[in-house]
Amino acid sequence: MELAHFAADAPPDRILDAIARDGGAIVEDFADPATVGALEADYRRALDAVSWGGDDSDDFFGRKTKRLHGLLEKSKTFGNVIDHALGHAMCERFLRSHARHYRISTGELMAIGPGEKRQMLHRDADSWNSFPEPRPEVLVSVNLALTDFCQENGATVVVPGSHGWPKGRLPQDADPIAHAVMPHGSALLYSGDVWHGGGANQTVETRIGLYWGYLLSWLQPLENHLVTNGQAALEAAPQPAQRLLGYDRVGWHVQP
Repeated sequence: MELAHFAADAPPDRILDAIARDGGAIVEDFADPATVGALEADYRRALDAVSWGGDDSDDFFGRKTKRLHGLLEKSKTFGNVIDHALGHAMCERFLRSHARHYRISTGELMAIGPGEKRQMLHRDADSWNSFPEPRPEVLVSVNLALTDFCQENGATVVVPGSHGWPKGRLPQDADPIAHAVMPHGSALLYSGDVWHGGGANQTVETRIGLYWGYLLSWLQPLENHLVTNGQAALEAAPQPAQRLLGYDRVGWHVQP
């Protein structure tokens, strides 16, 4: 199977309808070449200082995978890319009926190295598993390709339609899967309830994807952005990015 592909200028409702139907969709040219180039250059420098998962890691996080957090501190361009019109449209469609606002749960750079095995399929929204099912949509996510994604180098594996499965149903070998094959600059937009995972990398190249997830504003994010990025990076970010990352100078003031 293949997920639906759209040009960046496609009507947003068509993209959102595909996500509602299949659990995910691919948008080509989600980010322009200058943005992709800036992100890749910034994060490659940071990746050089990080070791591969190694034997002290596990099969979920990857033994031949590198991960970065604190992405705004490492690249100010991250503050621009999370404030994307399609990201906001996705939140308005799937999250706003359950919350007054939304924010970034976590940002993560995932570099899948040569020889990495396929990641265990999972649902990102299960990080907030106290909800009885069927639960409302709590999380919608973006995975931006900073390098080309192909089936051989670890393109994300998605089980189309699995976001609508009944409680307790788990993926089986017979279930059809899709690989999020896309050129760099494209993005996979998907539901927090769709079963997915990183693919196996059978090449000599490293596949790099930039992930961020939009969360209902009244739930606890997975990442404390003030800790991982630092106050200086947050203060220097554009105001929309500050709000998405939970940073706001406005609060209660005690009168003298």
